Parts: sequence; structure tokens; C-alpha cells
Amino acid sequence: MVHHICLVRFLEPVSNEVLENLMVETRIRLLKIPEVLNLRVGKRIDSLRNPYGFFYSFDTDDMQKLSVIRESAIYVQFERQVLETHRHEALELDFEMEPGKDVRYS
Repeated sequence: MVHHICLVRFLEPVSNEVLENLMVETRIRLLKIPEVLNLRVGKRIDSLRNPYGFFYSFDTDDMQKLSVIRESAIYVQFERQVLETHRHEALELDFEMEPGKDVRYS
């Protein structure tokens, strides 16, 4: 099982209304992708110590399924229509969640 996390730092401050809409749109769009499991979406609590204003994360079976997600029309459309209008920088991280599994085979 692979866990994918994306931390988003905004180019300029965004209002709470825009942030709430971003959270809802992320949930609506990414949950349409069958390979996305356990989707989580959130906003930062402490702006002094955390430069990232928004995150989303999800589980998927393996890195091959993550590639399928990233190449899906829904995900590409999500990135272009939702994130690119607000995003300054995105940090994407992937983790293997199964103990003892060699990450070469994730």
C-alpha cells in the first residue's frame, strides 16, 4: 500500500472561502478516481511554522496504480482547473505503508 501526500504552498494569501471551496472540489474530483483510497484533505492550523496552506493525501495499492491516477483525465483536469490557479509550489511525497515490504516492489 502506497500513501501519497501533496503539500501545497499558495502564491498569495487565499481567503477562507476559497480554501473551503478548494477542499470541497478536491474531495469531489479525486473521489471519482477508483484507485484513490482513504482520501484526506486539510488546511493548515499554524501559519507561522507551516508554509503549506493546504494538503491532500490518499492511499493506493502500488506505484503502478499511482501512475494510473496521475495520468487519469480526472486528475489532470483537477490539477489544471483547481490547483494551478492557486498553487505556487507543491511538494509531493510517496511512502510505502507495509512493514517488511521492499520499496523496490511498491
